[in-house]
Amino acid sequence: DRLGNLGVIDEKYDVAISTACPALNNFVVDSVEVGQTCVDHLRKNNLGRVIFILLNKLPIMDMRPIQTPENVPRLFDLVKPKDDKFIPAFYSVLQNTLVAENLQQAKRIAFGKNRWRVVTLNGELVDKSGTMSGGGAQVLKGAMNPTFSSDITPETITKIERERSHLEVQLREVDEKVSSLESQLQEKKDELPKLKFELSKLKMSADACVESITDNETRIVELRRRDNLNIDDTRNMGQLRTKIDHLTQELDRLKRQPSKIEEEINILQNKILEIGGDKLRAQKVKVDHIKDQIDLTNERITKSQVAKSRAEKEKIKFENSLANSERELEELNNEIENITKEIQQKANVARSIRIKADEAKSKLENKKEELDEIKEEFDEKAEIINQIRAIELKIQNQIEDSERNLTENKQKEIHWRKCLSNLTLHEIGGDEEQEFQIYTDDELHEMNKDTLQGDIDILKEKTENANPNLNILKEYKICEKEYISRQKDFEEITFIRNERKENYNNLRKQRLDEFMNGFNVISQKLKEMYQMIALGGNAELECCDSMDPFSEGIIFSVMPPKKSWKNISNLSGGEKTLSSLALVFALHHYKPTPIYVMDEIDAALDFRNVSIVANYIKERTKDAQFIVVSLRDNMFELADHLVGVYKIGDQSKSVTINPRKFQDITLSKKS
Repeated sequence: DRLGNLGVIDEKYDVAISTACPALNNFVVDSVEVGQTCVDHLRKNNLGRVIFILLNKLPIMDMRPIQTPENVPRLFDLVKPKDDKFIPAFYSVLQNTLVAENLQQAKRIAFGKNRWRVVTLNGELVDKSGTMSGGGAQVLKGAMNPTFSSDITPETITKIERERSHLEVQLREVDEKVSSLESQLQEKKDELPKLKFELSKLKMSADACVESITDNETRIVELRRRDNLNIDDTRNMGQLRTKIDHLTQELDRLKRQPSKIEEEINILQNKILEIGGDKLRAQKVKVDHIKDQIDLTNERITKSQVAKSRAEKEKIKFENSLANSERELEELNNEIENITKEIQQKANVARSIRIKADEAKSKLENKKEELDEIKEEFDEKAEIINQIRAIELKIQNQIEDSERNLTENKQKEIHWRKCLSNLTLHEIGGDEEQEFQIYTDDELHEMNKDTLQGDIDILKEKTENANPNLNILKEYKICEKEYISRQKDFEEITFIRNERKENYNNLRKQRLDEFMNGFNVISQKLKEMYQMIALGGNAELECCDSMDPFSEGIIFSVMPPKKSWKNISNLSGGEKTLSSLALVFALHHYKPTPIYVMDEIDAALDFRNVSIVANYIKERTKDAQFIVVSLRDNMFELADHLVGVYKIGDQSKSVTINPRKFQDITLSKKS
């Protein structure tokens, strides 16, 4: 990322740091490999020039706080980096630049006992060398922001996803709880019809009880005339009292049951209202309707209770009048016993008749099953007979057709045998004599009549329209033999051609592989050599056609220090010399040559570059010999042998000197 985006500073110092540090627009990368990838991308897309700061190549520097004049702040200390790993990058571009309030204070600090690089809050910059810049109507600002831009980190995304998952789980739990409560509410609704049914039964029982009491009252009136009580009337009165008590308990139970169901419905309704919202309004309306039904049921229960109290009053009256009804009840019991015995006898007779009817019904079912099986078997046999008759009829028709065809074929056989006896074969040179083929019965049976008839028609048409020249067959035989001979020669030549082509392709592939391996090694070494000689920059070899590097050649691109990429033809003389030397040294690294001759390679170089080239050549002399023509002292002073050429009296002369021996002699004389 851009260096200015990797830290923040107080807005008060925005103008100061934007003026004092143009390097905030440089880009920060972790390693050389990442930087090289970025450079390749810029060059391929022609995006211009960018300066990169390599974190792993920054030297270790003393970044501790320092004592400053007048206690002014150091610009580096005011920067808050996004990460501690970016601190060396900020120090490498800011160093010990100080911040002053105004230009007067900046001058005092910059030109004091120790020279300082000072920038003011308004953007005036005083350098250590004494040069002053900045100010004017427009000032630089915005190179660094006062706050970090909000970045969505992977941790933030993970946290948001966890919260979303938690909320989804809670939502599912609420849905399940609502569904459970709705099912419970539905169960309570299902119980209400049962309750209504029981209430209706209770009402019917109460009505029956009232009717029974009315009947008993009538009977009591009649029995009062007799003024006699018997034991059966007393027993009947006790049974009625027990029945009334049972009905009273049942009424109480049914009265409590709607209240209990109503309480459960209220509890479920409160739970649903706590969990849900608008979705449960319809359910609430249904619950209110159920409440109305419960109220109606309670009203009916109240009426039943009134009827019960009335029945109790009637019971008291009945108890007072039962004494006179025993005699009549005894007679009625006798009648009931007689009727019961008669019913028992008739029931026994009916039971025996029912048993006989069941046996007869079982036998009838068995006979029906047997009849169904016989019908199915009959249908199967009838179907088989029909199929056999159809096959018989089909075979009969085939026999008649075969007999008819046999008669026709016998007549045709006689005709064709006559025709066959009249046919003769023509002699053709080069062919063996052939006889007419006579097929066996099996072969004739396998043949298709329609196919043979079609072949016969085709042959008839050819023989009728043809006027053959039988002598041409001799020429055909001669040409066929010559064709076979030429075909063999062609196959041999094709095989040889394929072998040569395969060898050619293998050699081309081998040449390409060896060239690309050497090309990659030379290109990588070229970068190193150029960066060493030029103290920066970059150089690269690139194939014009990566698929066939031998067709279009190679491009030599160079990026001199602090410049953009250029072709070598567009460089200055010194830059061309450095680029050419870097390529020569890269070639020497890939495939060393025992001897090199260089003619004034240092003519266009400055003192520093001459020294670098000379020392590198000196180092390479361990595996090669260099003959260098040079007029630069910092080049030839490093040579092992010197040959000096000079001119006296229009005559060229040369002197050979061994600098090492000459140096030894000089040292011995001094000692």
